[in-house]
Amino acid sequence: MKWLERSAAALLVLTALWIVCGNTFLPMNDAPSHIANGVIAHQTLARDAFFAGHYQFDLVLVPYWATALLLVLGLPVLSPLLAWKLIIALYVVLLPLGCLVLARSVQQGAPKDRVDPPLLPLVVLAVFHWGYWMGESNYLLGQPVALFALCLLIRSERFLSLSFVGFLILAALSYICHIYALTMLLIGATAWALVAGLAHRVPALSPHKLRPFHAVGLGWVYLLFGIAAYFVLFQHGSDANRGSLGFDLSLRRLAHMLIDPFDSPVPPPRFTLGLLYVGVLATLGWAHRDRLRTIGQRVFGQRQGALLPQLVELVHPALFVPGITLLAAAYLGPVSILAADGTQKEGEIAIRFVLGGFLLLVLSLRLPKLDSLRGPRGVLLAVMMLFAIVQLHSAHRLHRAIDARLVQIDTTLLAKIPPHSRVLPLLDISHGEWRDFLVHRIGNYVVLRDSYSPHVFAVRGQHPLRHHPWGDQREVTNLQVTQKEWSFYDYVLLQTDKPQLAQTLTPHLELIAAQDVFQLFRVVKPTPEAGTLSP
Repeated sequence: MKWLERSAAALLVLTALWIVCGNTFLPMNDAPSHIANGVIAHQTLARDAFFAGHYQFDLVLVPYWATALLLVLGLPVLSPLLAWKLIIALYVVLLPLGCLVLARSVQQGAPKDRVDPPLLPLVVLAVFHWGYWMGESNYLLGQPVALFALCLLIRSERFLSLSFVGFLILAALSYICHIYALTMLLIGATAWALVAGLAHRVPALSPHKLRPFHAVGLGWVYLLFGIAAYFVLFQHGSDANRGSLGFDLSLRRLAHMLIDPFDSPVPPPRFTLGLLYVGVLATLGWAHRDRLRTIGQRVFGQRQGALLPQLVELVHPALFVPGITLLAAAYLGPVSILAADGTQKEGEIAIRFVLGGFLLLVLSLRLPKLDSLRGPRGVLLAVMMLFAIVQLHSAHRLHRAIDARLVQIDTTLLAKIPPHSRVLPLLDISHGEWRDFLVHRIGNYVVLRDSYSPHVFAVRGQHPLRHHPWGDQREVTNLQVTQKEWSFYDYVLLQTDKPQLAQTLTPHLELIAAQDVFQLFRVVKPTPEAGTLSP
């Protein structure tokens, strides 16, 4: 059975890699801007005059450098789109591998439990979750880095050891990836330290005990978090990333956390997802039926004996407590940052902890020994593989559909943009959600046509990129184009569901081509008699 579970997990990883690598463009919302960041960094380092005249990278310690650095390393020998796919493929492999290594680290010292986690195939499916479709590559890369870092912290037995030095290095790498990856490590490591500290008095909690040098490791993580918070919130001197916090403690949001680890633009059918959870709980209940009966009798005073040894046979506390803590942070934490007028400045805040909490919770679950209960484990594997077929089929269809649209847009529209053009992207959609925008914010012309776009990420405190003409990135929904901008830009790429152009745009644009909900316009330059000024 263990061989079957490993084979199933490996098959799912290979399938996910095939889905990722088998398309030209990936349906990831922020992908064009992240790839463009790497291309801009590469071109500015190569001292390309056009890029140097429009972009600048400030050497600041904002914790979002990972993708750009990896792309810069790959672009001398790879195309931007291929380098991006390899980065995402790296994440697809490292996330389940990090989960497996972490689970075995917790089981170390308890030989009877040295088996793969019973839900390992389910962990693989979580690579296609909300963060993947949003295209938050720095956050994605930070998840396995945080898992490996926690693994090395648990394995460390002395201060001057490879494990502890490796933990210090990986903690710094989680900083470079994303502040939420670093925060996930901070929360997980703190919760693990609590369990490991209590294990001195209650050995059943964990075979790993808290040592004085672990405090040094925790202090290092807290120091990194303090530095990250300074650069994200204060160093730039603006109000970016700051404001009042919005919370949502509704039961609906709590229930939606069950969907978040597998959420997608085409979410899994509620029936299939419900069948997965019911099947997992029923199978685990069946496998532990005798132990659950004993726990019930002791809870209600019908039987004497210690309760804790029975509970730790259900879960590994060293993973269960950090997992529950992360899920509590995801639910109780802020959902957004609000501006003074109540509008949302930054969304999807605490939701980023759902993936880490879900993974740790799944890894904490235990099953009795393999030789005595093959039936429950087999049923569990069958339930997971049934869900995997539905989930991966949906992911495959979505990748193919979006890839076909983007290839057509590239051929019909982007190919008509001359190299080194200045392109203004605009968005005029009535009631769109994030699921509608997997192909919006087309920064691909920066990647494919060496153009300039004001919408490539340049938020202070989040990205080191600066735009020379006007500074931070321009909002794509801002349809108020100034006379200076009309003089500056060569083309407008508009995504709209409206039958007619806004009256403020019509006099300045000449239609070149249209595809789907996208329209490419040439900017009609103001005449000198109009008295306009270029920046």
